[in-house]
Amino acid sequence: MLGLVLLIGAVAVASVGIIMLGSSGLDTQQAAIETDYAEQSMLEFAHSTKTTVSTGRGPSDVSLGPFDRGHVSMRETAGRVTMTRVNDSGGTEVLYNESLGTLAYANGDTEIAYQGGGVWRTDGTGSAMVSEPGIEYRNGTLSFPIVHLDGNRAGGNAVDGTVRQAATPTQVALDGRSNSESVTVRIAIQSAYCSAWERELEDSLEGSVTESCDEGEPQRVRIQLISPTENSRALDGAVIGETVNAAGLSESTGKQMIDGNARAGTIDEWMVSGTVSHENYDYPSADEEIDRSLEACDEFEALDGPITEPGVHCVDEIGSGHHFDTSNGDIAVVVRKSFDLSGSDSLSVTGSNDLTIYAGEDLDVKGNAVIGNASDPSQTRLVFSSGSTVQTVSGTPEINALLYAPESTVDIKGTPTIVGTVVGDDVTIHDVAAEIRGDDSLATLEFIPGAGPHVPYATVTAYEAELDD
Repeated sequence: MLGLVLLIGAVAVASVGIIMLGSSGLDTQQAAIETDYAEQSMLEFAHSTKTTVSTGRGPSDVSLGPFDRGHVSMRETAGRVTMTRVNDSGGTEVLYNESLGTLAYANGDTEIAYQGGGVWRTDGTGSAMVSEPGIEYRNGTLSFPIVHLDGNRAGGNAVDGTVRQAATPTQVALDGRSNSESVTVRIAIQSAYCSAWERELEDSLEGSVTESCDEGEPQRVRIQLISPTENSRALDGAVIGETVNAAGLSESTGKQMIDGNARAGTIDEWMVSGTVSHENYDYPSADEEIDRSLEACDEFEALDGPITEPGVHCVDEIGSGHHFDTSNGDIAVVVRKSFDLSGSDSLSVTGSNDLTIYAGEDLDVKGNAVIGNASDPSQTRLVFSSGSTVQTVSGTPEINALLYAPESTVDIKGTPTIVGTVVGDDVTIHDVAAEIRGDDSLATLEFIPGAGPHVPYATVTAYEAELDD
């Protein structure tokens, strides 16, 4: 009899366990169904909002819910976009600084939200984009919509109302410069869905992120764009500088050391075989890009053997020859200390992609050293900070590259051959046998050092949406 009682008790306990397990599984399934429904509803809301604010048509009916487990809330001050313009002289101007507003469905740790034109999802440990906010960058043209959503009466387990255009869309003027200036635009987005915003910005504007979500202020990502002038992007001369002169040499030598065009504020024109242009010297500093590159280096190692791996290589020095094969992608080398080549040292480049060397210190080249690919000088870019002195010291070195040192002294000593473009604040040629020969491959090169892509054409439009429940 006791055995029978125990058996009945065991069956009863097992039955309760099965019922509880089944109930838990059913509850999880129902929660997942509601979350999927909330996501689809938020996507429909995003589509209706985009159509309404961009076309100016009458209010659109919108509906979310009703929900049994989660709830909907309107967070008017959640999310923020700040845009700041920085000119070449360092002056700043805030162009836009407004909250985005967020409509969110929440169920425990799960949130699905409309913010800034996109739909985002988080499960408490990270965030993901469900639908993009409409940022597009194509062929040098950027379209960046900002959607601010207001609606303080929305909330509860459902939304059943309309969304309308609350104000005429306005253009955010990013330019506002003189013709001689390039402009840097910094955009900061603060959001609970920061990591998803960061991935979207990096995908849409590769290389634009200058401060990720886990740096600086919490839940903030920052990007930077550069809007160049025509002058600042042109590399159509053999020599470009504020001052270009011949030290101790005169026209009586009968030798023109600059084979090609030259652009300079002050120049000994007799040195130039091509056209001389006395335009304003306006070539952006490389300091910020070099500083950012140095800070991004986790460790500095020696270059070893042929370098074939694309990406960034951080080194203390370049003091001997190396071969760079760019077949697999662009290669960048960040040099923290010395850049010194002599004897028969060679920095050779093959492959179809580019080599860029960023150096915060001096460049000394002497002997018979060779840098770059003679058949394509535009493939190699040597970029120097304002604290660098760039010089060929002696011998007959050969440089096939863009030599970009816009705030530095460039001393051409010995009898070097430089094929490409030399950009320097003060360029001095010391020997009549030196030769700087321009190369047409650099004339169309769109290269200006600086954090962020170069965006000649940008349209930022601010939209206002009102949610009436």
